[in-house]
Amino acid sequence: MTSAIERYLRDFSRFQKLTGAMERSVTARLTESYIAVHAVQSRTKEPDSAAGKFARLDEFGISIFTDPLHEVTDLVGVRVITYLTSDIARVEQALTSAFEVRQRVDKTSVTQNAGTFGYAGTHLILRADDEFHFEVQICTVLQHAWAEIEHGIRYKGSRTSPSAPIDRAFTLAAGLIELADAQFAEVDALHKSDLAHARATEEIEIGTLQEVLTAALPDVNPGRANAYEWLITLLAANGVTVREDLDEFLAASDVDAVIAAMDYKFAPTHVRLVDDLLLARFGEDHIERTAGMASDRDREPKLRYRLGRLTQHSPPK
Repeated sequence: MTSAIERYLRDFSRFQKLTGAMERSVTARLTESYIAVHAVQSRTKEPDSAAGKFARLDEFGISIFTDPLHEVTDLVGVRVITYLTSDIARVEQALTSAFEVRQRVDKTSVTQNAGTFGYAGTHLILRADDEFHFEVQICTVLQHAWAEIEHGIRYKGSRTSPSAPIDRAFTLAAGLIELADAQFAEVDALHKSDLAHARATEEIEIGTLQEVLTAALPDVNPGRANAYEWLITLLAANGVTVREDLDEFLAASDVDAVIAAMDYKFAPTHVRLVDDLLLARFGEDHIERTAGMASDRDREPKLRYRLGRLTQHSPPK
């Protein structure tokens, strides 16, 4: 009868291919979810390590596994190394929406609930197609470094006997890493707050305007470069002078309704459409504020005609 480890050795190349496929699948899922991580690594459990696990016995001396190749869930493993602790939950959500979760272990909670310091991170056992299981470990860069160093010292024969000083040193390092991860999270929160404030109070310039309109109106054609200078003037005349004002104005505008009401003969550019959005929002005030600003002497009657179309097609209040 062929033993489990003999079958594993025979199929080892297949497991290696599965490992590569799972790494690519995990990486693709993170990319689709716009999650930037430090690294995605994978490994196929080495035969000597697998043999030791296959041979494990319970407290009664009975084999734990009856069909190790299907029951051992970490023969294929993927590790996702994040920058911040907050990214761990995002990675987990992205992966659990793509794979069936068979088991979840929050190592961070385990150590915290025990009142100790040690390895932190989240381990998932996920099911792919054909009842194939694989393990995903999610941890930060610092947690990964701690685990690699600890594994190298504790589990690769470097120690011949227990050492209280080494245990204490690892515990101290784990505590410092937990503190450092918390501080990095605080730095990230402060940075995002500063960035949001800077963006909110940023004065509207051509580059800013083009960036915002491209994001908010992706299906609308861009205008000529010099036309954006004119649009900045129109916006400023209506009190839209900083990025926060522009974001709020665009978010509150019913773009589809304006496009339907105007029934453009030709696809409008950013500049023309925003001019009409301003007209829809401010009405006669927009005409009074901007009619005399253009070299086009017919701007005022044109605006009044366009306002009439907008009014005619506006829903009853």
